[in-house]
Amino acid sequence: MKRRTLVFQAAVLAALPAFARPAAVVDFAALERRVQGRLGFFAVDTGSGRVMGHRADERFAIASTFKILLAARVAQGVEAGRWGWNDAVPLRESDRVPHSPAFDRYLPRGQATLAELVQGIVVESDNPCANVLLRRCCDAPAGLTAWLRQQGDTVTRLDRFETELNENAPGDERDTSTPRAFARTLQHLLLGSGLKRANQARLWADLQASRTGLKRLRAGAPEGWRVIDKTGSGSRGAANDVALVFPPGGRSPWVVVAFQSNSKASADELNAVHADVMRALAKAWA
Repeated sequence: MKRRTLVFQAAVLAALPAFARPAAVVDFAALERRVQGRLGFFAVDTGSGRVMGHRADERFAIASTFKILLAARVAQGVEAGRWGWNDAVPLRESDRVPHSPAFDRYLPRGQATLAELVQGIVVESDNPCANVLLRRCCDAPAGLTAWLRQQGDTVTRLDRFETELNENAPGDERDTSTPRAFARTLQHLLLGSGLKRANQARLWADLQASRTGLKRLRAGAPEGWRVIDKTGSGSRGAANDVALVFPPGGRSPWVVVAFQSNSKASADELNAVHADVMRALAKAWA
């Protein structure tokens, strides 16, 4: 009877659709031990609705991942007629802060368009461009937080400008989110009703053009998969990556958020955790 039961169970599992089968276990604790840090993770398959999480409701410093949210806020303002992609925004030498590749290209002419500034923050993670956009389109970091509340996100918050927001001090809730909240907001803005399709496509293209995440989640995706992402890094081992993952075969995209903190490991070691968690997720949900 025992053998018959096992055979029957195996037949039932084989007949179930892939999303209904028990998922392979991702050993998040082992990944954390490798770098002696904290890993926050949340993924949602937008086709089946299945989710996977670890420390999904704990707060982590978001670092530069906020820039994709800021880009979406600019895009929504364009849709509402508050400003246009070709509007010129003045740039001043006093705006410069560290990591300014796009800003330095535009400063000699004294201005940049909103479209150029958004590309700068998403593709190159430019810090002064982000500060300029925060002032122009949100009045202040708190304005981005207020807009996020309007999008239904009651958790994610931005409190400071670049580069102070990367401090990641112990117990400080400023400039933080949770993996679950961030993922759900990304889903709303980049895949749902938060933005029109044309602006979603614009931001997808900017995410695709970014090269900062080549060694993080992208590095763990199987061959033939498409991953577009925005990274962020800060003090005390803050190493983040937020992504849309497109499995092959026309399957619905996944939203994946991975935040790290509290580690003294090297950048290469932290990057490897991102790659391995993506590798494990793809195997579990294959």
